[in-house]
Amino acid sequence: MIKGIRRWFDSLKNRAVGVVVLLVVLIVFLATLVSISAGQAELESQARVQLATHADLIAGDVDAKLAERFDAMTRVAGNLTMEEESLLSRAQPILNRQAALVSLFHRLYLIDPSGIIQATLPEAGIGRGLDVSDRRFFQMTGQQMTTLISEPFVSRDEGIPIVAITAPLFNHEKKLIGILAGTINLDERSFLGDLKSLKIGDTGFVGMGTRSGFVLIHPRQENQLGQLSDGNPLHEAAREGEEGVTLAPMANGQQRLVAYRQLNEAPWFVTVSLPTREAFEPIRKLSNVMFWVAVGLLLLFIPLSLRLFSKLLNPLQQLTDQIKARHMGLRDAPIEVGGGHEIRELVTTFNQVREEREAARVEMEQQEAYFRSLSERSPIGIVQTDVLGRIEFVNPALEAILGQPLERLRGQHYLQGIYREDRAQVLKDRSRVLYSGEVFQGQYRLYDIRTDRVIWVASMTAPIETPDRSLGTITVVRDITHELEIEAELRVARTRAERILGVLDEGVILTDSLGFISFANPPSQVFIGTHASPVGSNLFDIVQVAVDGEPWGFGEFREQPQVTGLDAVLTNARGDSLEVELTMLRLESEQGADQFVFVLRDDSERRRQEAQLSWDASHDPLTRLVNRRAFSTSLGNQLLQTAEHSNPTVLMVIDLDHFKPVNDNGGHLLGDELLRHIADILRSRVRQSDVVARLGGDEFGVILPACGLDRAQSIAESLRAGIEALVLEQDGRHYGVTASIGLTDVRTDDTTNKTVMARADEAAYTAKARGRNRVVVYGEEAMAPSPETVRT
Repeated sequence: MIKGIRRWFDSLKNRAVGVVVLLVVLIVFLATLVSISAGQAELESQARVQLATHADLIAGDVDAKLAERFDAMTRVAGNLTMEEESLLSRAQPILNRQAALVSLFHRLYLIDPSGIIQATLPEAGIGRGLDVSDRRFFQMTGQQMTTLISEPFVSRDEGIPIVAITAPLFNHEKKLIGILAGTINLDERSFLGDLKSLKIGDTGFVGMGTRSGFVLIHPRQENQLGQLSDGNPLHEAAREGEEGVTLAPMANGQQRLVAYRQLNEAPWFVTVSLPTREAFEPIRKLSNVMFWVAVGLLLLFIPLSLRLFSKLLNPLQQLTDQIKARHMGLRDAPIEVGGGHEIRELVTTFNQVREEREAARVEMEQQEAYFRSLSERSPIGIVQTDVLGRIEFVNPALEAILGQPLERLRGQHYLQGIYREDRAQVLKDRSRVLYSGEVFQGQYRLYDIRTDRVIWVASMTAPIETPDRSLGTITVVRDITHELEIEAELRVARTRAERILGVLDEGVILTDSLGFISFANPPSQVFIGTHASPVGSNLFDIVQVAVDGEPWGFGEFREQPQVTGLDAVLTNARGDSLEVELTMLRLESEQGADQFVFVLRDDSERRRQEAQLSWDASHDPLTRLVNRRAFSTSLGNQLLQTAEHSNPTVLMVIDLDHFKPVNDNGGHLLGDELLRHIADILRSRVRQSDVVARLGGDEFGVILPACGLDRAQSIAESLRAGIEALVLEQDGRHYGVTASIGLTDVRTDDTTNKTVMARADEAAYTAKARGRNRVVVYGEEAMAPSPETVRT
């Protein structure tokens, strides 16, 4: 069968048909592939838009339901302002009057400040008297004092997945007297129940989850809340707050398109999924149709092509017959064949070649005589051989190289004068010249029998041929022995230099005048960030150099005669940023094409030590807070920026109460430990932009830029409570302190730190005078005195 196929393709006609058929198949295949790809891309684009629209509509609907319940709960809670005793004594009647909330919530609860449920609606529901103080929604509402939407959880009484919306209730003095809570059954059809059975297409579905990791809706989910699968990139992106449409793998190995959107009212997200198999089903059907259409066209095209090419190639057979007859002497007349323009040109060319052949032979004999005359005067060795490799002519220069005259060399095989180990390669190269007609250049060794020495030569061999046959070769030979000796010495010197540079810690790079690397020692590859040799690449295409935050390209270095000890940051090919000390030397050339040497030294340790010294100079070693000097500098900067802030900057001075007994009774080590814990409390309860310092001993200071007195007072209360709650135990005894805190705003007419510090100190002294463990704001009248806060 293989022989039959080869015999069929031996015909030019069949080859042409095969090529044409192959081209047609290729064109049809490419057209089909492009059509399918374009169609699939369009279908995917439409599916993405459709899924994104579904996700937006679902997210908007759930947001609207949550917002309606959130607003209703906030409005009702705002209308229940009364005294705690009145609220708790009439809890059930008060709750029964909230008819507006009954249609929005599964159950309503009225909870006292301690976490005990006082009333439920429906009134017959389970839960009255239940303690929910350990529930997260109760704790968060008590801390934040505002209406909240809780994390989903399973109810204790009914075991159903619910979410709670809670609102704090206050008396007329804004004191918390209770919490109004409404629960939403997530499985109710009026909330999320309908979404569980919602289908997108035939096999698509809707999902919903929370950023905290709970599954709210999923086709395979039971009634109880489940956990989102770990390691799912889609879930990770949605939990980070991202939105979009992406491709995601399915459990069966296929893919699906997933659109995910974030809710505005709660930290939840919606996903709408559709398998790509369903999305791309129309294009698969179109592909099948196109395939069978292409098969039918090919079955029709092949016999038509065979018939057409048989007719077109018939003149070639006539041409073959006439050439054979002329070659055998049976025909003297010029060849005459009909056919296309190309065949007629071939016939004309053949006739011209036959006519020019005799003229070429005569001309070649004349050129050979001229060549012999010229080669005898050439200083470069020339040898001519016949097609078998026998020497026909050598000029005097080659006689001098070989140490033998032409009379002794003529007729010998040219390999006899070549060094034994190079003969096989030279023979192979000469054969290639004869058969391919190419000119070959190379280097090999000759053997001088007079001096018993080896001679390195560079040669160029070209064929001697006529239009119809090869006559031999001509080779030009030049003695390069001395040149190679010099090159060897240069290589030794370069190797020695590279070894010296290789053992250095510094990276050494040599570039040309355009920045292209011509040498790089091994340490430099660590700086550049490549494992392969960078030679041939442009240095500044691989790395970026920044000096004082400004980028330096090759142009900046070329403008400098020399750069020494430049502190720079080098970003290498791996994206690593390295602190280096950079030196650049210019190697000037007489031709004007200078070279540049870059020396890179790791400077990270020196800079780290300088940074550590700077940090030590501005921080307290015990608490690791800012020290008084750095604190004063920050306060001075705030005085200059006071007019730029919409809210005033606030200065806080914290003076510990009863700290001396801790040192006296517990020892200085315990006192130091207490100071470190207090420093941790201060750091953890202020903003990142605030400056916290230990001013000395048991005194601390805090600068709150653009904070405002109301928020600053809230922060101060949090710090005071945290310090008061701190207790350390040693040898069975408990030690603790309280804090007297003074606050003052930084005013536009303040010109010195001393003025602001004096006001804050005075407020702190007032706090101590009023019994310690309190916050006092300088210059304000008391509006609502309490055990916690007094204003002067």
